[in-house]
Amino acid sequence: MIERIIGEGRKRNLSPAAGRIKKILSLLTGLYLLWSVVIYPEPILHRGICFGLFFALTFISYTSPGTEDVKPGNHDSIPFHDIILAVLSFAISVYIAVNLDRLVMRIVYVDSVYPMDMAMCIIAVVLLMEGTRRIVGPWLPLLSILALIYAFYGNNIPGRFGHRGFSVNNIVDTLFLSSNGIWGSTMGIATSHIMTFMIFGAFLIESGAGDFLFDFVTSIAGRTKGGVAKVAILTSALFGMISGSAIANASTTGALTIPMMKKKGYPPVYAASLESCASVGGCFMPPIMGSVAFMMAEVVGIPYYKIAIAAFIPALIYFSALFFTVDIMSRKLNLEGNAYGEKMDFIKIFKGGFTFFIPLLYLILRLSMGISPSRVGLESIILIVVICIPTANRFTLEKLSKGLVSGVEKGLMIVTTMATCGILIGIINATGIAAKFSSLLISLAGFSTVGTLIFVMLLAIFLGLAMNITSSYLLTAVICAPILVKAGYQPLSVHMFIMFFSAMATITPPVALTSFAAASIAGAPPMETGFRSMKAGIAAYILPFIFVFNPAILLIGKWYQTAGVFMISLAGVFMVALGMEGWWLDRRTGFIYRAAIISSGFLLISGNQAMMAASMVIVALIYLYFRNKERIHGVAASNPEKTTSKNLED
Repeated sequence: MIERIIGEGRKRNLSPAAGRIKKILSLLTGLYLLWSVVIYPEPILHRGICFGLFFALTFISYTSPGTEDVKPGNHDSIPFHDIILAVLSFAISVYIAVNLDRLVMRIVYVDSVYPMDMAMCIIAVVLLMEGTRRIVGPWLPLLSILALIYAFYGNNIPGRFGHRGFSVNNIVDTLFLSSNGIWGSTMGIATSHIMTFMIFGAFLIESGAGDFLFDFVTSIAGRTKGGVAKVAILTSALFGMISGSAIANASTTGALTIPMMKKKGYPPVYAASLESCASVGGCFMPPIMGSVAFMMAEVVGIPYYKIAIAAFIPALIYFSALFFTVDIMSRKLNLEGNAYGEKMDFIKIFKGGFTFFIPLLYLILRLSMGISPSRVGLESIILIVVICIPTANRFTLEKLSKGLVSGVEKGLMIVTTMATCGILIGIINATGIAAKFSSLLISLAGFSTVGTLIFVMLLAIFLGLAMNITSSYLLTAVICAPILVKAGYQPLSVHMFIMFFSAMATITPPVALTSFAAASIAGAPPMETGFRSMKAGIAAYILPFIFVFNPAILLIGKWYQTAGVFMISLAGVFMVALGMEGWWLDRRTGFIYRAAIISSGFLLISGNQAMMAASMVIVALIYLYFRNKERIHGVAASNPEKTTSKNLED
């Protein structure tokens, strides 16, 4: 019973009449978001309006955990208390609009806080926590409650982690009457750049680009060894790049790619884990990289396009590692390519849909010119509509509204969680607890640099177990990034380190939501799929350490340094993939040799010359051993050991 009450809600199956109301509200929200890009209102007013729109949609769309509100006919009713919550959400917007001049002109912590300010702040905080709980569960709201308790009672804590104390007026000032809390930059980025790109992705899918991209990658990789799995990787990478949500990607593209892989002969656990890894990779695949990259640009102070460029080589290495894994597994299972069982004409497919690349290329070009991402997103949306005019996929009013509604609904989780993060960020900054954690990390850093990085890695993964990628990145970056930068590491390297591990949290047990979503489609054990995902995506657990110790991989430094790190990293992840899959010279290897091959990969990636030399020695010895063993036993290297999917479920 307790789990039902404190858990997360589910999306309502609304009646036609209620569904129309929701659609109209979503449509108005989408139109307002695009309008705000052209005539940007006062930031606190814009964020206040978005609060009312998005939280009203949340209370209409999602049930409250532990309640029963299902009508006969399998339609969910909207209970009266949720209608009240939706109205209160709009009331917050109205209050911000009516008091806009006072809020803009007032001096924080100096001007008076009125009783109505206090009442509306309490209502806003309650709406934030309840709305977020319904969409992502209780953990982020619980952290916010702990933050509020710390703000009120932290002055009773002795030692380093205590503070001077805050009155109720101070907290209201911080969270509600200024841009330091709920109306801060986190909600600003979510309701501008991120939402514009959510709508862009929805329009791109409505244009028919999804079907084209699937056929396009199939024509390229479908006939290679293990082609169906490589098609799954490329398709999920492209869709994840557009959607920005690993879980949504695994749930949508996985419904197509996972059954295809199972039909071809891949074990269910492997098919689900590969889809999970490919889906999460879309979050750091340029040029869009999901919502977290926009937040990183704001936090680091680096233009978005530079972050996208820096992420290209790590993303290339990561997906190359997945390709290595697929190729090795395909050889073990003796699976051929050809995803559809027939040849696909690359030229014909490309001619039929090359125009879909134009908005993406335009987006990259405009971002590289330093144009605001939200402006570029709006221009790219218009370009998609214009390109589709002479085609059968041209946008009708119905398709236009569907694209807007879809984009807004996909953005509900981002806006609600980012607004709630505003509570945490406001209290963290007001109490100075980030600096207190930093001093603790300074002590740890003095003892062990690697230990500090491991601590940051574990914190990012831990927060990522209960939050979305953007939220976990943001909180980890606020607490940990300053100390790592102060220790002498490149800011971009540090933040990319945190972002990668925040993303990988979604496939890391015990709460691997992306892996669990893929497992449900594959009919595979969820926890086993999570651990298999970690194994397949091992490169993403290695690369962040390269960012920190050898930032040339992020295009920081000379071009030849970047080229050298790229080649070494690629060779290293290939060796790790060989060891993880237990395959060498077309035959299976035992535990000792797998460990040696994996070790050689790690030594190679380290970049240390002595370790790289040791890696080469290990590889040479293993190679000579197996060649000599083949000569002794008369085993030809071209005659691989036959294996089946049943004995590969390791």
